[in-house]
Amino acid sequence: MQLSSDSFYQAVQYLEDHPESIRVKKLIFCICQKSWENDLNILNSFSMESLVKDLITEQENLELLTLSLYKLVKTLNRPKVYAGVAKAIIEQLGPIYRELEQDKEVVEVSADPQETNVSDEKILLEQAVSNLTNHPETARIHKLVYAISKNSWENDLDRIQHYGLKNLITEMLEVYPDYTVLKQAFVRLVNNINKKNLYIAISKVILNQIYGLYDILKQEKVLPQANSNNYSTQIIAINNSDNYQSMEPSSRGAFETSVIDVASEQMITELQQVQPPPPPSPPKPTYDIFEIRMEIMQYTNPLRAKILLFSLLFHPWDRSGQDWSTLRSYTLDDLLEQILQSGRSISEIEGKLYNMARALHDPDSHLQTASTVVESVKPFL
Repeated sequence: MQLSSDSFYQAVQYLEDHPESIRVKKLIFCICQKSWENDLNILNSFSMESLVKDLITEQENLELLTLSLYKLVKTLNRPKVYAGVAKAIIEQLGPIYRELEQDKEVVEVSADPQETNVSDEKILLEQAVSNLTNHPETARIHKLVYAISKNSWENDLDRIQHYGLKNLITEMLEVYPDYTVLKQAFVRLVNNINKKNLYIAISKVILNQIYGLYDILKQEKVLPQANSNNYSTQIIAINNSDNYQSMEPSSRGAFETSVIDVASEQMITELQQVQPPPPPSPPKPTYDIFEIRMEIMQYTNPLRAKILLFSLLFHPWDRSGQDWSTLRSYTLDDLLEQILQSGRSISEIEGKLYNMARALHDPDSHLQTASTVVESVKPFL
């Protein structure tokens, strides 16, 4: 790992001269050494350069670093202060990670593209399967992946797991070789499932985990045939009404999720709207979920923000054990992402958040939190 670039030394110097350089060292030290240290003599025995080197070695990419810092900040007594320090670290190390990624690409190009892709694909697939298997909502993840890959809904988890999640994901990649088309398929499926908001979040988890696999598929397609039609396979698979099974549950007995019938003609019409893709609408302002989260954390209690967003997305908060259990399975990022992608207007979000806040214990505090959340997401809706 080469860290001799100007950006590295500029970052080290910036963090060394930062007004909160001691807190910078504390955060970096804790992530690298897996323990919190308040003794300045110990902290000062490490140079900022060595700590930053260790941090970049420990955290393989910027996404992992961001997640590690965010998790650490949440556990501290002064999260608002340390959130700003974490942001400074991420901003300074971002260019270094991007340079390292470019170096990786140069090395990969010199290798056999097919061998590199196959190796990367296996690693990413195994990682995605492991992450999805260990997710708190793994049962619903299995059901969604099965429904997408098999074009039918199944509530028997034993039958689904008989196929194996790895095999189902592989089949899903074959049926949906284009990432955009897969996202559209998830939207159509989730729109016809009870507990829609919950399954929206779960579908995003799946899409996030397999996104890297589509980068590899895209590279494999571009090299042999740059002008190939990425949608042709998908149209044949779905437009064939004989192959598209009804997404009605297999039994009428008690089950946690039911699916509304979708006529094959409707599915064909919806697919035709995807292929070829319509001219893109004016893009919404891009957002950085980390920035939005940090802004919320600076001005209000993040737990109150999670409770309000949960109430808006799912059902009014009732402080039950099940609500707490479900809330713990989502990060603030997850809930914010759902709101930003929900298509709701800012006036609807604002009105409902304020109504939810008034109904909760300590309404004044929750109203302040609602106001902070609204102001944070308003520019991006």
